[in-house]
Amino acid sequence: MQFIFLKVVKVKKTLIFIIVLVIIATVAWGILLHTPIIKKNDFHYVLKSGVSARTFANDLHKHAGLKNPFLFRLLIKLSGEGHKLQSGEYFFPKGSTASEVLGMVVDGEVLNYPFIIVNGWNYRGVVKALQKNSSLKKTIAGQSAQAVAKKLGTEYKTPEGLLFPDTYYYVSGATDFAVLQRAYKTMQDYLQKAWQNRASDLPYRNSYKALIVASMIEKETAIKQEKPIIAAVILNRLKKWIPLQIDATVIYGLGENFNGDLTRKDLRHKTPYNTYVNYGLPPTPISMPGRDSIQAALHPAKTDVLYFVAKDDGTHKFSKTLKRHDLAVEKYQLHESVAKQNK
Repeated sequence: MQFIFLKVVKVKKTLIFIIVLVIIATVAWGILLHTPIIKKNDFHYVLKSGVSARTFANDLHKHAGLKNPFLFRLLIKLSGEGHKLQSGEYFFPKGSTASEVLGMVVDGEVLNYPFIIVNGWNYRGVVKALQKNSSLKKTIAGQSAQAVAKKLGTEYKTPEGLLFPDTYYYVSGATDFAVLQRAYKTMQDYLQKAWQNRASDLPYRNSYKALIVASMIEKETAIKQEKPIIAAVILNRLKKWIPLQIDATVIYGLGENFNGDLTRKDLRHKTPYNTYVNYGLPPTPISMPGRDSIQAALHPAKTDVLYFVAKDDGTHKFSKTLKRHDLAVEKYQLHESVAKQNK
């Protein structure tokens, strides 16, 4: 009987010992998971394909302040995630824990860079911005707009107007053309939906003509409330077969020859985009229009205004007759010009 009692006591002690060990191991595991291992500074790290857990841990030890690479390797091994480490460029903020770092490389939360296509940029401006971006692999340098348009799969001769203004995130090593592809697809998707929901009785033969109008609206005003009115001016003038006389189209046609000062000579210079000497729309868009400009082109204001002139506060004065327009020009343009000369 006494023997049985001693045996029970021994079993209890063993169980208590095991429980204590489990508790200690659990606490230690929790500490290991949640103790910061990125201690020096924020850490950029490129995890190359095929790199071992040992190399990864040693790199963190050398460059990021990881005190015990052995424990970190043990964590990777015990988690069973060692074969799931995904290559790429990572950003580990200072104070990141072992659990957070491991989770990022297992889930492939690689560093993403933003590329912004700004409303109103033209294709030339987009290409220049892409070439300045050091994180992108350059593949379109030296290629003509026509060649890039063909690669994008569009039926039009240039990507002008076909790239949706937005922020596009990419990983290091992505190509500049891949960014253009995403911007092109985004524009196609948005324009298709917007075209399906357009106002009735519009004169456009297709959505591309609407995009041309939207691109002019984009260059003429940044004020959302004015965009549908400018759309109405353009469509009203087209209906009456009046030259559009949009300065932005003239500037676009001059290209790199434009020096920043639009002259009377420029207004008489013949290009396909000079809407002072040519009737109708220019042959292509002149910029990358954003949502508001596209919606304005497809939902113009119901008004019979035919003219507008810029005021000194960035807004515009709209007129229905040439007489009222001439008075507005005298008030807002000629008066401003004289005031500048007198300063």
